[in-house]
Amino acid sequence: MTTEPDARLLNWRFVAPSQPPELLLLSADGETVPGALTPDRDVFDHPLPALRYPAIAIPDLAAWLPRRRPAGAARLLAGLAAAVAPGGWLCAGFANSWYPVVPLRPGSLSCARALRTVRRAGLTRTELYAALPGPRRAAFLVPLARPAEMDHMLRVLFETSYPGRGRGAAAARRMLSLLRRAALTAPHARRRLVPAYYLVARRPR
Repeated sequence: MTTEPDARLLNWRFVAPSQPPELLLLSADGETVPGALTPDRDVFDHPLPALRYPAIAIPDLAAWLPRRRPAGAARLLAGLAAAVAPGGWLCAGFANSWYPVVPLRPGSLSCARALRTVRRAGLTRTELYAALPGPRRAAFLVPLARPAEMDHMLRVLFETSYPGRGRGAAAARRMLSLLRRAALTAPHARRRLVPAYYLVARRPR
């Protein structure tokens, strides 16, 4: 019996600038797209060749951390940013290290540190999205630079991203309701309240 892949695993394509041949896809759960290069999970356990790619997508940064360095999310992001060819782009999803429900989880980053990391690698034209309910299966990618879209998400669509069932689901729904109210009343704090981000950045030609 076969099962259809979760469509949310490929939602990064809606915010990626393009889908060139030889896209390097570091999948979250074995998903792929035609023409993409998909390395094995242990690729970062060994020294990498100095290659450049026209585009790199890594929907869940934490899933690709080297086993010996579980706290190296910024280092991994820097290495991927450096591997983007001129005119290419990077799309990376990662948990928010400031998220109140699960702070400082392995593989998480603050949006400020992630932005500094890719800019130091020479990437520009950065865009930041709130990934809801999380980076691996982001049902919604909401641009943080456009407050009206986040307002609509919080007022109309937010409850559709609540966990449905499972251990701790009721407690998670209560906590998310509190965070939703906080985000509506304090828009300046929203970047720290979202569970995860997607970052898109480009290298100039």
